[in-house]
Amino acid sequence: MATTAGAVFDKVFNWDGVGTASSDFTDVTLESQSPAGTSFTILNSTAHHLYLGHSSKFDMAVFDVDTAGSLGTLQYEYYNGSAWTEFIPASARYELDPDDNEGGQYDFSKDGAELFPANLLSDWATVAINSSTLYWIRISSPSSVSTAPTIKRIQMRPLAAYCTTKDVYELMQLKNVLSGTDFTSSTVPSKSTVEQYIYEAQSYIDMQTRKSWRPNYMANEYQQFNLNGIHLDRPDAYKILDLQIWNGANWDSKRQGRTKDYFLVPDTNLVHFSRYFLLPARFQSYNAPVWRWGGGEFTMPVKITYLYGRDIQTDVRQGGIIQDITKMIAATEISKNADFGGSVVSGMDRYDIGSRISGWERNIEETIDSLRSFEVF
Repeated sequence: MATTAGAVFDKVFNWDGVGTASSDFTDVTLESQSPAGTSFTILNSTAHHLYLGHSSKFDMAVFDVDTAGSLGTLQYEYYNGSAWTEFIPASARYELDPDDNEGGQYDFSKDGAELFPANLLSDWATVAINSSTLYWIRISSPSSVSTAPTIKRIQMRPLAAYCTTKDVYELMQLKNVLSGTDFTSSTVPSKSTVEQYIYEAQSYIDMQTRKSWRPNYMANEYQQFNLNGIHLDRPDAYKILDLQIWNGANWDSKRQGRTKDYFLVPDTNLVHFSRYFLLPARFQSYNAPVWRWGGGEFTMPVKITYLYGRDIQTDVRQGGIIQDITKMIAATEISKNADFGGSVVSGMDRYDIGSRISGWERNIEETIDSLRSFEVF
C-alpha cells in the first residue's frame, strides 16, 4: 500500500504587514514543499500574515511543525472578488472534543491540519499577491504572538483532487464546441461548477469503495487500549498527529517513535506501543495485569487524531482507474445539465449524448463494484 502525501501550494508567502512591495513579502514556497528543507518562521508578530496560494481551489492545509507556537485566536481570510473576508474554518466551527469541552481550532502548537469547506468560500476569487494571481487563504494572529511557530512543510488538498477540470474537458472533447483548452470562469459550465462536480464525484467514490485517494483528517477517534495494537477505523492511515491516554483526570499526550511511546505501521493500519503501559485505575489499588488487553479501568481511554488516504499519484494499481471514473462521473453530470447541441465530438464522428452517458454510467458502475472493499461486520 502506498502512503499518501498532499499536494503542495504554488506559492507560500510571509508578509510583514506593512506594504505591498515585493520587499514586504518573503517567499517560502520551496521551504514549504520539502520536509528536508530549512524550517521557516511564520506569524512573527500580530501584524504578520501567512499567505497560502494555489492556481485551483483547495479545502485543506496540513502543517508539519518544527517549533511549537503560542498564539492568540487565529484569523482566516479569503478574497471574495472585491475584499478580504474573514471566515471561520471547519475545525473552529465545532467542538471536536465535547468530552473536554474544547474547541477544535488548529493553533500551530503541533503538527495538524485545517479545513476550508467549499460552501464557506462560495464567492472565492483569485487575486494578485506579490505578482502571483491565485486563490489565496491568509492567516494571522491579530490578538497576540507569544511564540512564533516554525514550520518544516505545508501541504494542501485540492478541491478537485482525483482529476482536473482540463481532464474532464479533454474527455468530453469540447475543443470544437467551446474555445480554449479548459473550462474557464466564462464557459458554460464554468470552471468552478466543474470543480464542484469533481468534488461530489470524489465523495461518491469514497463512499462506495470505502477507500480514499486524497488526504483526510480524522479528529479524536476513541479506542480501547490494546497491547497487541490498535486498528484505526479509517483505512490507509499514514500519519498520527496526536495520541493521548486518559489518566482519570486529564489526557496525557504520548510521544511517537519506536524509541518513545508508540508508532504506526501503515501497511496494517495498526498503532503499536513501543513499551508496556500500566494504565491508571480509578482507585489506588492493584491494577489489571499488564498482559491483559487494556489494563486500565477506563472505557475508551485512547484518543487519536490522524491523517489517512492513499496517494492517487503513487497508487499504481488503482490511482489511474480512480482518475478515469472521476472524469466520467463529472462528464456525466455536465452532459445532463449543459446543452452542447445534442452531440459530443469523438474523433471524426459525432455521438448522441444519451448514448455516451449510458456508456459512461455502465463503466462507472462496473469499476466501482470492482474497487469496493470487503467488510466484515
